[in-house]
Amino acid sequence: MNELDTKATELARAAWLYYVEELTQSQIADKLGVSRSTVIRLLQRARQSGLVTISLGVSPETFEAERDLEAFYGLKKVRIVPKADNGAMQRRWLGQVAAETLQEMARENSIVAISWGRTLQSMADSLHGEYTVPNMQIVALIGGLHNAQKGTNPHEVAEQVGQFFKAPARALYAPVYVRNAETAAGLISDPGLTETLDRAGRASLVVFSIGGLTDEATMLQLGYVNPTEKEFLSRRGAVADIACRWIDANGEPVELPPTIHPIGISLGELRTIPDRLMVAGGASKAEAILAGVRGGYATHLITDESVAVRLLADARNKP
Repeated sequence: MNELDTKATELARAAWLYYVEELTQSQIADKLGVSRSTVIRLLQRARQSGLVTISLGVSPETFEAERDLEAFYGLKKVRIVPKADNGAMQRRWLGQVAAETLQEMARENSIVAISWGRTLQSMADSLHGEYTVPNMQIVALIGGLHNAQKGTNPHEVAEQVGQFFKAPARALYAPVYVRNAETAAGLISDPGLTETLDRAGRASLVVFSIGGLTDEATMLQLGYVNPTEKEFLSRRGAVADIACRWIDANGEPVELPPTIHPIGISLGELRTIPDRLMVAGGASKAEAILAGVRGGYATHLITDESVAVRLLADARNKP
């Protein structure tokens, strides 16, 4: 086999593992015995060469639904992807569109705050190659989650996005929650942490997902919200978290348990950021996404067909 055939085979194998077998870039790197940066280049070349083409089967009705959602909820831009057969594929589709949207929204001399989670990791994984934006900075929106799945921690997602844009990435070196007010106050008073929080608050764009208050929710699965705290939040009407802060069905912040003290900017500060891209989907998150939209946390929304139907029904049923 000559060198050209070898390279073509590598492209096809990397593309197959990523798009069909749904392996992560790190898993593909291990499987092929190459670096993760090589995998990124292979996937980029597979797209550019036409070896891989992506079609999400968007219908004219979908475009109409996007315009209706923009009008009903006062959003600048909505993008709807088809409903997938499983959560992994749904996140992949959401991530692909989010990656394209992020590139469209990136601006020179700007700060971009990035949250965390599997959906945003899918977005970061869909950023192939490099795309230089002069004087752009990336900052993690929240503190770290020590037992999060590899690749989904806030600083990891921020770093990967920063590598794509050739932009420096700043982590928020603190736990996402601390258990007492004194410790939280001490952390927030640290000069380095204060500077990072100030930078996040001065962002011109924030990218985040949203979670629910269910036993399957990541924050509960990881143990950051225990059963007692879940009951406390439920009694106060909490249905969703944005950047690990909790809101009710109308999008209003709820009282937190005395054992939960978030390290990060407040929801009020988040709403002052000019452009706010929410990326979330799946029927199980419909109530949470609706709460986020009602609360005015998003200016841009990427979601799937099933959630779009729920949002449109809610808007059309209003008196």
